[in-house]
Amino acid sequence: MTPMFKKAYNYQTIKRIRRIWRGTFFGILIGIVSGLGGIVFNFMINFFTGFFTGDLIQYLSMGRSPDFNVFGFPFSRWMMLFIPGLGGLISGYIVFRFAPEAEGHGTDAMIDSFHRKKGIVKKQVPVIKTIASAITIGSGGSAGKEGPIAQIGSGFASILASILKLSDRERRIMLLAGAAGGIGAIFKAPLGAALFSAEVLYSKTDFEFEAIIPCILSSIIGYTVFTLHDGTGTIFHIPAIALATPVQLPFYGLMGVLCAFIGSIYINVFYGMRDRFFKPLNVPRALKPAIGGLMLGVVAFFLPEVLGGGYRWIQSAINGELAWGLMLALVFGKIIATSFTISSGGSGGVFAPSLFIGSMLGGFYGDICARFFPDIFDKPAAFVLTGMGGFFAGVAKTPIAALIMVAEMTGGYSLILPMMIVSSLSFLLLGRTSLYEKQVPTRLDSPAHMGSYSIDIMNYLKVKDAIKIDRKVDTIPEDMGFKDILKFITDSSQQDFPVVDREGNLVGIISMTDLRSAMAEETIYPLLVARDLAVTDVVTVTPEDSLDKALKVMADVEVREIPVVNKEDKEKVIALLSRKDILRAYQKSLEKR
Repeated sequence: MTPMFKKAYNYQTIKRIRRIWRGTFFGILIGIVSGLGGIVFNFMINFFTGFFTGDLIQYLSMGRSPDFNVFGFPFSRWMMLFIPGLGGLISGYIVFRFAPEAEGHGTDAMIDSFHRKKGIVKKQVPVIKTIASAITIGSGGSAGKEGPIAQIGSGFASILASILKLSDRERRIMLLAGAAGGIGAIFKAPLGAALFSAEVLYSKTDFEFEAIIPCILSSIIGYTVFTLHDGTGTIFHIPAIALATPVQLPFYGLMGVLCAFIGSIYINVFYGMRDRFFKPLNVPRALKPAIGGLMLGVVAFFLPEVLGGGYRWIQSAINGELAWGLMLALVFGKIIATSFTISSGGSGGVFAPSLFIGSMLGGFYGDICARFFPDIFDKPAAFVLTGMGGFFAGVAKTPIAALIMVAEMTGGYSLILPMMIVSSLSFLLLGRTSLYEKQVPTRLDSPAHMGSYSIDIMNYLKVKDAIKIDRKVDTIPEDMGFKDILKFITDSSQQDFPVVDREGNLVGIISMTDLRSAMAEETIYPLLVARDLAVTDVVTVTPEDSLDKALKVMADVEVREIPVVNKEDKEKVIALLSRKDILRAYQKSLEKR
């Protein structure tokens, strides 16, 4: 190893070690802030829940018991007609007054920031999202925690990256690490959250693999900080469930089909409500969440279980305490309730509502299976869990992260196999339909990777993909006089002209620049022939060379066209390759993908 090579090697090693240590430090810092953000967010939700569903109702009952009857229904039930609307009014004012970007479900905003905004998040968004979402959920809005906590963690990470003047690539990775730290903390699912942040960016089976390690690190730290405050127990408690038997697997396959069918209804209602009702509604945007809240209140009057995240009712479904008819009603009731809350511009996540819908769908289906096949199924709770994972995997396009997160949240690792079946089928059958509209199909389609992937495409494409063999190449004999050359090029569209001998072998090339220089000396016209003007040190490519190589060669010699020669006989010109030809082949390749 030469001294110069040793020096370069040591420099690269030191640079890599510094990058690792810097990434580790930032990951730990982001994880700590995300975990603390989860604690604060949980506290705020509990505070506003107590205020809206306890203190406010107690105050409005004017000293009487909140449970006194009015027309046969408790007074508190009547109040829930209006309280979600009040919460929507307050959160709508806060969001549209201070940070309109905080409306809706925050995960989509994080995805959009990664792909299209260089990972940049405005400083006020995490704070406003936290307050508005806590008010929305606390007042009974049908929303979850994942969107807000993702914006809290990713927002801090983005701000930190901007302060430190990191590159766009590093900021994007830190953005995902922040989201993973927050989600891993509040759902107590560190591995699932890390995978979710890297997987949710794309609607097809693709990952932001460069971010997985930073996401895991941040998620572990966020989880550790949060559980120091909240304890390490799982969010849901399940009975002992045996491994699935082969005879049960076809039933889980049908469950996957059912998840895809209901998932399609959910997404169409969710965005249909936004695009066809709330968007055309001719009222100020800040009032739309209040209208959505009032509409939710009407649904909640008859189905109060649809309010909030609904974790208590998910646990009841796991315990087998809900009737199949109620669970079926809650599937569609929650779809409508979530659409009213978030499609109107309310602030909150869609993870918890999706888990709720999936659990009720699974509970309903499991109850039916247990009734008709009691010898095969004795614990319908298994379908509740597989419904949760499978439904969210399909609508969010996260087949791997969803099943890992549900397993971590419930401890139901024995159900990994049936959840794999349900998740895969739900994901495949839903096709391009996704709850996150800011997703792109793959890394190749992401503006964040446009620069890096263009080189990969150029390496994949060959010169033969860009040239037209049947297009005539105008060559100039080496003994042609200068005046004849000027007449010859007048009828040609080429920029550069190969010069050949009597056997047709390449001996040089003449460019328009060379001709313009010679035209300045009219006195030597009779003396000049093509061989005198030609550049003899000609750089060529073959049809099998990559377009990346061809483009680099053209840049090195500063030409717009380059001769393409036969691979076996490199003195025979078969075509000319121009920059336009390369660009045309590149665009055509992108369209095919």
